[in-house]
Amino acid sequence: MLVADEKMRLEKVDTIPKASESSNHAKVSTPPIGEVEERPHITFKTKMAIFSLIMMYESYLFTLIMPAAILAYINADLGPDPKYPWITVCWNLGAAIIVTVGGRLADIFGRRWFLLTGAISAAIGALVGATGQSITQMIVSGVLFGFGGGFQEMCFACAQELVPNRYRFATLGVMIFANHVSSFGPLIAYAFVAYTEIGWRACYWFCFAFETATAVMLWFFYKPPTFETKHEDDGKGQWQLVKEMDHVGPELGKFSRFLGMSNSLDANAMQGGVTYPWSSAYVVAPIMIAFACFVGLGFWEIYATLEYPILPPKLFKNWRDFTALLVVCFVAGMLYYSMNVLWPRQSTLLFLNSNDTIIRGVYANMVSFGTIIAGWYCVSLMPILGHERWQLTGFITVQTALIGSMASIGINDKAQAIATVVIVAACNLPPSPLSFGMVSLGLDDQTDIGVAVGLISTFRLIGGAVATSIYVSIYTSRYAANISPTLQRIVDDTGFSGSFSALLNATALNTRRLHTPRCPVSAPRLSKRQCWLSRRRM
Repeated sequence: MLVADEKMRLEKVDTIPKASESSNHAKVSTPPIGEVEERPHITFKTKMAIFSLIMMYESYLFTLIMPAAILAYINADLGPDPKYPWITVCWNLGAAIIVTVGGRLADIFGRRWFLLTGAISAAIGALVGATGQSITQMIVSGVLFGFGGGFQEMCFACAQELVPNRYRFATLGVMIFANHVSSFGPLIAYAFVAYTEIGWRACYWFCFAFETATAVMLWFFYKPPTFETKHEDDGKGQWQLVKEMDHVGPELGKFSRFLGMSNSLDANAMQGGVTYPWSSAYVVAPIMIAFACFVGLGFWEIYATLEYPILPPKLFKNWRDFTALLVVCFVAGMLYYSMNVLWPRQSTLLFLNSNDTIIRGVYANMVSFGTIIAGWYCVSLMPILGHERWQLTGFITVQTALIGSMASIGINDKAQAIATVVIVAACNLPPSPLSFGMVSLGLDDQTDIGVAVGLISTFRLIGGAVATSIYVSIYTSRYAANISPTLQRIVDDTGFSGSFSALLNATALNTRRLHTPRCPVSAPRLSKRQCWLSRRRM
């Protein structure tokens, strides 16, 4: 069966050149010379395949958004444990490590089984989380979510392969638009906490059901070219391809990310200044080892003779159409993933009564309300406006300008905070599908689409993991240093005569009822708000 396999420039999507054989999902016919050219036809099978990928993207987002929204409840139930932020940080790290390797492997061996592996792994992670009895088990759940999410992140490359080039941006827009369901993930999570007997565990059971349904949909409807079809021209067998793969690059990459450029930076950002001083060997050594691995990875990929490099040098040489987009997505990921973790906590501390669970869920959902707006933009305007570089530049400029607004938010600036978060979230999401589409259409060899889009996702996820862990490090270290003097100063003005140490412990643990007589509840709450603001501005 036929699909469009031509190379088209981003500005020239009016005509479809001759199609070539590369997939069994979309059909394009090339009319005789002189006749009016018809639009390529998208079959029902293709639409169902894309729908299964949309379901996978939704389930992927649920595993990211819902646990992040209820971290405080998980820690209160199974903790307190200072390692609880790793529940979400491990998601980013696992996905960042898997998506690049998975993208290249899928380019070589086919995508179907890798996507099914991602859905099944995430379903197992949800099962582990739903039955978890400790923070460590919840971190394991996050690791499994990240492992599955790394394969599921390939959905953008997979969807673009199913349609002609002229429909790629429109298809990406539909996928982003379809995240309306998962955009209510924080609110759904808080509703589970408020109205179900099992509380936050219902979120994990919900994710388990969604991932299972996704696996079923993929099994029945997503049937891309098989291994035999992909290699019918070169005649290579599986073991021959395994021998030709880049085996050193992925290991160096995993070390550099796990120890340094992502995980080491993350782990040591949490440890630095909190568990260990920044000058400690526990902090410095892994970062230096990771940096050496990162440099070694670059030399290996450039100078080794590799049939299938994990980081193709030819892609990185294309600064304008590829490498610059990696930088853009890294920065965008820093903001997107960290906001999903930090904003629910910030809105609860600064603006809400902690006992009103549903209203807390509404406020936690503000980031997702911004992504809903972005979805409407991506499906309606992004494909028809063209000039993708100008769109990308505009969104990044607005985000940069609004970071100053985020830093200036005070205790009484509720309206400014909500407006800023919604607008930033709305401007933060479109750069991702824009980058996915620009990279895929700019490739000289479309067989590299998996690794190319995978690298975009990798840098986006690493940016989120690095930023989240650094922000949590600042939050933890400055909170520990400032909460006692801040609370002492506020309490001195109230005439409190009880046990200050008991009050400090209750404030630190964020207990609902402070068992400290003759103390206004507003004193601990005000001290926590002031400490949060000082950390947030950092």
